[in-house]
Amino acid sequence: MAGGRESYFPNDEPGTLRVLIIEDNIFIALDLELQITGMGHAAVGIAATENAAIEMARDTAPDVAIVDLQLADGSRGQDAALVLREEMQVPSIIVSGSLHQVTDAERSAIRPLAMLHKPLLPNELRRVLETRFATCRE
Repeated sequence: MAGGRESYFPNDEPGTLRVLIIEDNIFIALDLELQITGMGHAAVGIAATENAAIEMARDTAPDVAIVDLQLADGSRGQDAALVLREEMQVPSIIVSGSLHQVTDAERSAIRPLAMLHKPLLPNELRRVLETRFATCRE
């Protein structure tokens, strides 16, 4: 609930999430964007670095972020996810082939909605979003 909003769905239509994609591989990022828009949600942007992700989150006020761990310029997705959680109350879904890189302390601080291993199974992201945000649809 970024920016003190009362609902996860303050935008155009009830049931629509604003999703920030934090991923440095453009092909994976575009696939995630297609999955998000195919579910009826809005992809508010794609960021390839920690700094770009934080700046974009401040500008777009996403409801949730999909975060890869290894980003361009050597930055780390878990650092971006921590800032989004602590400063903007934006939850993250970690999607990475390197989930072992998240320490227990980082996991506790970030409190991800889910940690999904790449490559994603069909409908895996959909199940997480529908399960985690189901109460907001009512």
